[in-house]
Amino acid sequence: MDRRVRTAALFACATAAATVGLVISARPPVAEAAVSPIERLVADSAVADSAAFASLPPALATLLDIRPALTPEALSTPAGAQCSTLAEFRHGEERRRLRVVMPDSGTVILYTAADEESGALNRVEFVRRTPGLGQRGLVWNARLDATSSMWWFEARRGGERQAERGNIPRGGPVPRVLRALGRQLLTLPCEDSVRTRR
Repeated sequence: MDRRVRTAALFACATAAATVGLVISARPPVAEAAVSPIERLVADSAVADSAAFASLPPALATLLDIRPALTPEALSTPAGAQCSTLAEFRHGEERRRLRVVMPDSGTVILYTAADEESGALNRVEFVRRTPGLGQRGLVWNARLDATSSMWWFEARRGGERQAERGNIPRGGPVPRVLRALGRQLLTLPCEDSVRTRR
């Protein structure tokens, strides 16, 4: 092969290789990189979270399982849940609050706080008011790895409102369900309109 032809061929091959390299390097990053830390945690814990809900006793499942309200579709309906992103209380912490009106006319307030960088939960609070019965509250605290339970009974006419308090054992389904609800809340498209401290 003529030397000039061989040189031209090698130059053409090098140019083609460089062009291919540029095309490959110009490709968008893998979709995995676009996933937020909390979305990754939700995906990684999905199986365990489902098992936690499945292991709840029926009464607690009725109380705690508000997963149908924790979807973008539920938030978009006129009578749907109201989700708000709250102002920072600590630097680097994301806080959200959800209010849901239940079919029995009761209400649920779900609050969660998490580290913005890692997505790790710091606190989850769940309060459900049932007409005629009162309010049941559950709080999971990451720092103490503890879950506390409170029940405020509906006051009878002329009587005083009673309250019961206690702790939920570690490792059971209730703390795991609370964390699952908190993680799910952090994936919702919440309004960023609330700018006062909770």
